[in-house]
Amino acid sequence: MVMKNDLTVEQIRDFNRFYTNILGLLNAHILDSPYTLTEVRILLEIKRTAACTANTLITKLSIDRGYMSRIIKRFESNGLITKESSQMDNRISFLRLTQKGKETMAALENKSDDQVKNLIEHISENDQRKLVKAMKYIKNTMLDGLRPISIRVFEPKDIAYVIDRHRSLYEAEFGFTSEFGDYVEEYVNKFVAHHDKSKETLWIAEENGAAVGVIAIVKVDDITAQLRWFLIEPELRGRGLGHRLMDAAIDYCKEKGYKHIFLWTVNILEPARHLYNAHGFSLTECKEHELWGHHLVEERWDLSL
Repeated sequence: MVMKNDLTVEQIRDFNRFYTNILGLLNAHILDSPYTLTEVRILLEIKRTAACTANTLITKLSIDRGYMSRIIKRFESNGLITKESSQMDNRISFLRLTQKGKETMAALENKSDDQVKNLIEHISENDQRKLVKAMKYIKNTMLDGLRPISIRVFEPKDIAYVIDRHRSLYEAEFGFTSEFGDYVEEYVNKFVAHHDKSKETLWIAEENGAAVGVIAIVKVDDITAQLRWFLIEPELRGRGLGHRLMDAAIDYCKEKGYKHIFLWTVNILEPARHLYNAHGFSLTECKEHELWGHHLVEERWDLSL
C-alpha cells in the first residue's frame, strides 16, 4: 500500500527532476559568460544586499570561507567590486559593485531575462499569472521550514543596512531621488545617537544571517509613538513578515504604555497601506507635495490602543 506521504515525496522528486532540467537550460546560458554560476550568484547578492560582507555571503550562500575569499580577491582584481570599511567598526568591510560590476551584472541579467522570456512566450498572460502564483506558493511554503525568519532588536552594525536599503530600494522601485536617502540617514542617525532605550527601539528581521526587513518605534511623548522605517526586502514579501513586524511594534507600544501610534507614508505604497488598514490604523490626514522627485500625496495613519 502506497502511503500519502510516499506519494507526496514521489511527486516532489518528479517536479525536482523536471525543474532541474529547466534550470540547466537557464544556467547554461549564464555560463556562456566568463563567470561560473556560483560567481554570478555572489555578484547578484552583493548587488541586492545592502551592508553586504563576506560573512553575509558565506552564511547566505553556504560557500566555503577560503573559496569565498579567493572569489572576492579575483572580483577586486577584475574591478568588479570594492571594499568599504564600516564607520561603526573598521574590522568590517562592506562589499559594493563598481560601475564595471553593475554593467557586468546588467548584461548577465539581460541574457537571463531573454532566456526566460523565450521559455514562457507560448504561455498566455492568464496562465503566466497562475504560474507565478504557484511558484510563490511553493517558495513560501518550503522556505518557512527551511529558512525561518527571526526578528531581533537592532545592533550598531545594522544601521548601514537600514540607511542603504531605504536609499537603494526606494530609488529602484519608485524612482525617489537621493534626497529621500539623505532624509532617512539624518533621522536614523539621530535616533541611534539619542533614542530612549526604555521607550524606543528598532527591530531587524533576519533570514539565514542576513537582514531582510526593519521597523521602528520612536517616542513622541509619554503616550504617543511614531512608527518609522518600515521596509521588507522584495523577495520576502508574501511570507507574512509584514504582519509579524507590525505585531511586534504594536505589542511593544502596548507594553510601554503608549495610547496612540501614528505613521506617515505616501499614497503610492499600496501594499503597506493595506497592511496598516489590516492592523487597525485609519487614514486621518493627506497633504500634497513635490517630494523626492515626484508629486506625492503624503498620508498620516493613526491607531488608538
